[in-house]
This record gives sequence, structure tokens and C-alpha cells, in this order.
Amino acid sequence: MTTTVQPTATFPAIKPGHRLVAALIGNQKSAHVAPVECPTWCVEDHLAAPTMFEDVTHTSASEDVGISSFLKPDGSLLMYAMLQADPASSDERLRQAHIGIETGDMPEYHTPDMAERFADDLIAFASQLRNLARTARLHNQAEATQAVTA
Repeated sequence: MTTTVQPTATFPAIKPGHRLVAALIGNQKSAHVAPVECPTWCVEDHLAAPTMFEDVTHTSASEDVGISSFLKPDGSLLMYAMLQADPASSDERLRQAHIGIETGDMPEYHTPDMAERFADDLIAFASQLRNLARTARLHNQAEATQAVTA
């Protein structure tokens, strides 16, 4: 009597905060769809273009801040930030979830602690900006009053 041995394959459980998504792995000439573990915050379309497996990265939606002026009222983008992770990076810090902040050139990468310190700096800057606006308003009011009395 022969006994058929059923192969047993165990697959690792998906880590908390992750999901399996389809990714297009390969290059323009030869690519296939394969599942990749993806953080739940990632909004990348991993099927949009073929990517080598080691180049699969994860990015969240961006948080943007724009600036307009009375000379340039188009709301040009000033800065944006997003969560990122590059699981195959040789730099451990890039493999971990980190915050990329861009102001037009290459992104600057921040650990969560660095991003919180930067946020504190932005809050202080916003307070200083309010003080400048208050001073400008008072100056303009004083100038308008002088013009009326002159």
C-alpha cells in the first residue's frame, strides 16, 4: 500500500497594519503579477508600472501646504509630506516607516521624532508669521490714519 504525502506549505501571516496587494514585478519586456505585503497606509498603485521586486516602495497620500501671494495667486505648492518605506533599502532608516518632506527638489527624510520636532518648528514659525501679519496690519492702519489727517 502506498501512502500519499500531502505537501504542507506554511505561509507567514500578514503583519498587523499590512495587507497583500497585487504588484507588477519585472520590466517593460517581461513582468508578472505577484502579491506583495503593503502597509495599510500605502496608496501606491503597485500595478501601474513594472517594478523590480527590490524597488517596490510604499508611500502614503501626501499632506500639502501651498502658498499664494497677491503677485502670484496660483497657490503654488510650497511643501508636501508623506509616509514612506523602502523595504529593500540598504539603509535601515529607509526600510522603516519614515516621513519624506519635499519642497520642490529631492525629499528630506525624517524619523518620526525628527518630524515631530520639525512640526514644532513650523508651529513656532506660524506664530511668528501671525505676529508679522499683526504688525503689518497695525502699520497699514497707522499709515491710513496719517493719510486722512494730512
